[in-house]
Amino acid sequence: METTNCCEVEIEFEEKQKDIGIQCDLGKGNDLKTLEECPKHEKKSKESSIGNVLDVTNAAEIQFYTGFQDYEHIKFIFTIFGDEVNSLKYYPKMKTLKVPFINPCDQFLLVLIKLRRNMLFTELSFRLKVNKTVLSNIFITWVNYLYYKLKELKVWVPKQCIDKNMKYYGKINPCTVIVDCTEIKIEKPKNPLTQQLTYSTYKSANTLKVLVGISASGCVTFVSDAYGGSTSDRELFEKCGLIDKLEPNDIILSDRGFNVQDLVCHKDVTVNVPEFLKNTDGQFETSQLRRSKKNSSERIHVERVIGLAKTFKILSGKLDSKLVPLAGRIIFVCFMLTNFKNNIIR
Repeated sequence: METTNCCEVEIEFEEKQKDIGIQCDLGKGNDLKTLEECPKHEKKSKESSIGNVLDVTNAAEIQFYTGFQDYEHIKFIFTIFGDEVNSLKYYPKMKTLKVPFINPCDQFLLVLIKLRRNMLFTELSFRLKVNKTVLSNIFITWVNYLYYKLKELKVWVPKQCIDKNMKYYGKINPCTVIVDCTEIKIEKPKNPLTQQLTYSTYKSANTLKVLVGISASGCVTFVSDAYGGSTSDRELFEKCGLIDKLEPNDIILSDRGFNVQDLVCHKDVTVNVPEFLKNTDGQFETSQLRRSKKNSSERIHVERVIGLAKTFKILSGKLDSKLVPLAGRIIFVCFMLTNFKNNIIR
């Protein structure tokens, strides 16, 4: 999350974000032991179990606590991480990790539970019989790890590929990307300048705003960094880096608030927005009405994807101030995880 003269995310979070990112280095170091390297005497005699939170054999419980259909689905996602999950460095940097043994797959499941249900670390601590600070450190480590790992996935799809894919299903591709902004409420910051930068007049609360882009098939292909809630949609579009991904003849579908055609005209990119009634004598022509209806029917999918991402309750409630430095990464992870769910467009 950067800080500029404009209303981007707050100054006081910048250093914290950098610290968290640095301390989640995935490389191996001599000053930090992994869970597997911890001596046996450093583990509690009674090992904690994810079974104290949910029954992994019960598909209904898995769906309720994680949002995924069953435990096999979660294990399938877990396989993409490879063996590196066995050598993660846990936040913050410590010489040893005095924690009970929780295998990496259970740690991943624990993170999904936190994202989906937004349970307090205190509650999870009681259930797992693990110190809540340890659970918090595991969560921070995994959010950083998932952020970098999921960022490696090449989810941006060029228009040519989308055209071929849509043609295979007998459909016409309406666009390259469908964009919209969404806001996540946060606790009111103590710094007055930060309060001003994050205050959203639309939500009447302090928020962080991100721009989300999806393909015509409903796959999340772009999630921006988090900016202060006072940032306008146009300003966010200009600064988020989406323009760099666009190519000549690309088409963007957006809401009326995105008056950004002048920002992409030099790349020969078209921005389709719903028609305005201004200068139409209060009535659309038939061609305008059809075009507007078609664009709206396609654009609504991005709102459905945003709604799907916000089934992770950590995004639908007010984000704890202690997690605000990680907000951009938490939001990114939640949206990327929706790509592993059933497609919203059938």
